[in-house]
Amino acid sequence: MTLITYPTRVHFADLILEEALHSELESGGCRHPLLIAERDIMVSELADRVRSGLPRRNEPRELTFQSDSDLRKVAAGSIDKAAIIDSIIAFGSAAAIELGRKCRHAQASQLGVRPLLFAIPGVDGMPNPCTRNVESWRAGLPSVLICDPTVALAAEPRARLWASVQSLVRCVESYLSQAYNPLADGIALEGVSRCLINLPKINADANLGVNRELMAVGLNAALAQEKGIGPALTISASLADATETGDEIAIARLVLPAITQNSTFDADKVAVLHKVLGAGEESLDQSIRRILAGMPMPASLSDMGIPRQALDAAAKAASGKTGLTYASALSALESIYEEAQP
Repeated sequence: MTLITYPTRVHFADLILEEALHSELESGGCRHPLLIAERDIMVSELADRVRSGLPRRNEPRELTFQSDSDLRKVAAGSIDKAAIIDSIIAFGSAAAIELGRKCRHAQASQLGVRPLLFAIPGVDGMPNPCTRNVESWRAGLPSVLICDPTVALAAEPRARLWASVQSLVRCVESYLSQAYNPLADGIALEGVSRCLINLPKINADANLGVNRELMAVGLNAALAQEKGIGPALTISASLADATETGDEIAIARLVLPAITQNSTFDADKVAVLHKVLGAGEESLDQSIRRILAGMPMPASLSDMGIPRQALDAAAKAASGKTGLTYASALSALESIYEEAQP
């Protein structure tokens, strides 16, 4: 049996942040929000916009962290039995939303109170679902999601490109997953289509239309992940942990076509995805590789400083997903470890 739930309320519009946040806090009766953002974002214009959206009687607390922080430790350290927290507002990055999710779980586990979670994503969208069986996909969703494309106007072209690749990988893997969820499949296919249209438009210009599509496809990808995390993203997370500067998106860009080549999928799904990707006579993995080629990302896993011995653990982590065996996963990783010679 498949249980399908999309219980999150979503506001999606340009310049909606302040109005949506104010109305949601008012309707939820929230007076003691915890604001969560990365340290540099907490002193940015975005943080000022978030603060201006708080009802006048609110008494907010703030929690900041650095990009290399251990989020589990930060969440554990946020518990204060003497402080009242009735809502969490995480904004600006997927890491902030992930920390908001962990803080909510810590509050519920240790204090018996589960505050509302308001998520305001930046250009990199939502975090992956929980992989440690601490929370289900549904339990990890924000109470309210506020998607305002103007939030990402200042994002660098590199960040927009990385976000597009991430969404494409998420949508392709979600669609090809063996889990039966027709709603997630439809959302994933639309996300793939949006990515293909938007990828060529990402350039140095801070274009609101491009950012709007980036945020839309990020939402597609997050909702499609009700089917779970696919093997390419599982492998990318494992390999990123093996380096100090692991770039999961750059890794996933190499891993997705290699894993696709070594996996077994439903033939009808492959045919549909072929049409969406415009694959023609190409195989599915060749089409994905073509779309992701030519990006300013490392050409091999070794170029990213990933030790060869890390491949074994990554292959084990992904085995069993989408019909992938340990041997085929390891073979796929070996094929992209060194840059292919012409």
